[in-house]
Amino acid sequence: MLRLHQYFLRSTLWLLIFAFFITAVFSYYFAKEQEISNVKNSLKNILKVATISSDLNSTYLQKLAKVSSARVTYIDKSGKVVFDSWRGVKNIQENHLNRPEIIEAKSKDFGSSVRYSNTIKKDLIYVAKALDSGYLRLALAQKSIYSQVIDMMAKILIYFLILFAIFLYLSNRVNSKISKDSKRIDDALEAMLNKEFSIYLGDINCCLEFKKIAKKIQKVARRLKKRQKQKDRYTKKLKEITKRQGDIISAISHEFKNPVAAIIGYAQTIKETPNLNDKLKYKFIDKIESNANKISNMIDTLALSIKLENNSIALNKEKFNIATLAKESKEMLSQKYKDREIILKCEDIWVNADKNMLENVFINLLENALKYSQDKVVIKCFKDRVEIIDYGIGLSKSEIKKIKNKFYRVDGISWNNSIGVGLYIVDYILRLHGVELEIKSSKNRGSIFSFSLEPLKVDI
Repeated sequence: MLRLHQYFLRSTLWLLIFAFFITAVFSYYFAKEQEISNVKNSLKNILKVATISSDLNSTYLQKLAKVSSARVTYIDKSGKVVFDSWRGVKNIQENHLNRPEIIEAKSKDFGSSVRYSNTIKKDLIYVAKALDSGYLRLALAQKSIYSQVIDMMAKILIYFLILFAIFLYLSNRVNSKISKDSKRIDDALEAMLNKEFSIYLGDINCCLEFKKIAKKIQKVARRLKKRQKQKDRYTKKLKEITKRQGDIISAISHEFKNPVAAIIGYAQTIKETPNLNDKLKYKFIDKIESNANKISNMIDTLALSIKLENNSIALNKEKFNIATLAKESKEMLSQKYKDREIILKCEDIWVNADKNMLENVFINLLENALKYSQDKVVIKCFKDRVEIIDYGIGLSKSEIKKIKNKFYRVDGISWNNSIGVGLYIVDYILRLHGVELEIKSSKNRGSIFSFSLEPLKVDI
């Protein structure tokens, strides 16, 4: 073996070992920090949604623990643990005001820490949120990333070994050919010294081998270029996933607006009307409770959009009057759009369907009509069919084809903050019930959004 070849092999081997070590170290710390950061952000988002409800009783907190798969702890202002989903409050006597996450939450609204829990004997990631009555804290066991890192390092090592094996094979080939050519040249020179001039060096092909090496380099470059394209596609896909997650969170916020608006409306009416009769007051309180239950249901499912993404929605069917549901939807939006006229023309039609989901359909279609028109909006329920009619800007044929797509927004409507999930959700819910959303519209002449009730109709 040539000395140059030996030196090159040793240098390459040390370089590969060093590169593998650096890659392993950086991969470990990156994976660890990324895991902790992801868990903290996830717990923080859950806390934001969970604390919308002001009734943090033990049943609600236990349900939150089950849905989030996290340890839920509620701590009052004095530092006493009022509720803990892991062991129960009676087993925890320590004052929790000196916990790092609680200290941080006092000043920053949210606090977090990673530490060992003496209660469950595990490393936990804690995130706490300050409330008027105390602190709500979630905790998850820190997932062990050692096995993930070892697996990743094993794959990297295999790649390094494959690369080194390829290099060793090629270099040995080159070394063998160069050695043979060198010996042939040496033999030829020896023969010439012995005055034997009948020599032939036409079989020397080391320069041709260099061309082959160049072709190999080009081949490796093509492979690296192909891998880079794959990496770019993967990075783009990750960005799209991140954007979609952000859009889903925004969509969830959108779904909370209607019941919250109703609660605020009824509560303000009670507050601003001291002499309100008891019957009407209790009716408003019932409405507040009803809308609060809707918020609780949305928290339990963590958002309708996530269910749509995962195709995991289950229908909760019941028998109800569609005219009553239309009236309730009208009253709910009348609180929000007090200066708008909503005309209700509905016959009594009994259906067997998921009431909450169809209410979502009515609310989305009505609010859509109110947003995109300045005139009255009409709700019609007749002959086993529902129609929502507006006299607004209308839609072109090309827009009608796209309007049901997720996140689609009508061109030129910059004043509307909607992300475009309303009609997507409506269309999905109706298809889940075996019916289809139909749209008739023309520019500047308004729109009619309708669907059939024939598959859902029942006799009473």
